[in-house]
Amino acid sequence: MLDWAEKHRPKSLREVAGNPAAVRQLEAWAKVWETGRPKKRAVVLVGDPGIGKTSAALALAADFGWGLIEMNASDKRNKAAVHEVATRGALYETFTDDGEFLRRRDGGLKLIILDEADNLFGREDYGGIGAIAETIRKTGQPIVLVVNDYYELTRRSSALKRLALKIVFRRPRHATVARVLRGVAAAEGIRLDEEVLTYLAERSGGDLRSAINDLQALAAGREVVREEDLLALGYRDEHTEVFQALEAILRSGDLDAARKSTFTLDEDPERLILWIDENLPREYWNPEDLDRGIHALARADEFLGRVRRSQRYALWKYASDWMTGGVAVAREGSSAGSQYRFPLWLVKMSRSRYRRATADSLLGKMGDAYHVSRRRARLTVLPMFAHLFQTEEPFRFFQTARLDLGAREVAYVLGQKQDSKAVRRILEGAESLRRGESTVTPFSRFES
Repeated sequence: MLDWAEKHRPKSLREVAGNPAAVRQLEAWAKVWETGRPKKRAVVLVGDPGIGKTSAALALAADFGWGLIEMNASDKRNKAAVHEVATRGALYETFTDDGEFLRRRDGGLKLIILDEADNLFGREDYGGIGAIAETIRKTGQPIVLVVNDYYELTRRSSALKRLALKIVFRRPRHATVARVLRGVAAAEGIRLDEEVLTYLAERSGGDLRSAINDLQALAAGREVVREEDLLALGYRDEHTEVFQALEAILRSGDLDAARKSTFTLDEDPERLILWIDENLPREYWNPEDLDRGIHALARADEFLGRVRRSQRYALWKYASDWMTGGVAVAREGSSAGSQYRFPLWLVKMSRSRYRRATADSLLGKMGDAYHVSRRRARLTVLPMFAHLFQTEEPFRFFQTARLDLGAREVAYVLGQKQDSKAVRRILEGAESLRRGESTVTPFSRFES
């Protein structure tokens, strides 16, 4: 099956998500090439992996009708290779669509893309950095270097700082990632719960490629992707060591093996207990075994509670012993041999992070407006505010304008989806009020 991240690459710079300033810089640089040669004949696209640097370079070539030469980190990168593939073409020739060499005076430019250029390290790359700098000095064709770490590139050749224009790509915002995912899903005929979009966008941390890959993994064999389907992502992403530890704890029946299984595990007891709690009922099918296992887990939780209250982290050892060795020896019968699952509680907390952030923002605005603490706003102001907001249209318009509520906050109070017609209507009414096109007051309906 075709990789969706590749399939849905932007075909034009207009389709590149996020980074409008970087895109404008890149386009302006390219326009100079159309009429002559810019002062800096190469650009360096800098930024984290997966945020669209290479896609922007490819889209640039498509917009300007330029040919392409691409070199990647997997290519041989010694000085001779750079000269053979890049320098020869850069100085003298371009290509036709059939792959034939064509001199520049006979028509057209080509874009030379050197991807992962900061990976030019090691004996096999000896001289490669110098060859790139030499190529940039002499080139008659535009060159794009794509890097994750600008420092690693320039520390090997300070000349690159002078020769190439640095263009920084930032991680796109969650809303931008969600918009891209919505478009990909629509193109693939997949329906998504809004919560799924929110979770995937936040989980990606701005890595568009990762977000699209996650969407493709979730959508395999489905026409609709719902919240509960997100469990598969958590399970797939966790370190193999966690599953090996669960195997020792829930299936070995060996106290010592269970305890030792966590010695090198990169999970603190607060998270490990969630893994065990999620999978214990699935593995201990005998009610008596399950009862003893839950009792051991409860004792571990008691120690974790003491750590939280007293900050005495030495007690973690006792919590760990109960949740590993205590649970292991609680089983006297056979195990069910089930497939381990990612802790549902962690999935729910991650999914609800967006909603909790919205509530926090709303309570902050209410607290500032009504001169109360966030806690008091949540306990005493919000219930009545929400009731009036949901039942009185003038109140909705007035308070949205007064508190400068956004779509997320309006949707939260209204109990609707962010892109619903009701939310749009409220935002439009509030904007009319701000512009002076409406004289609505909070309780216009009751005024004579």
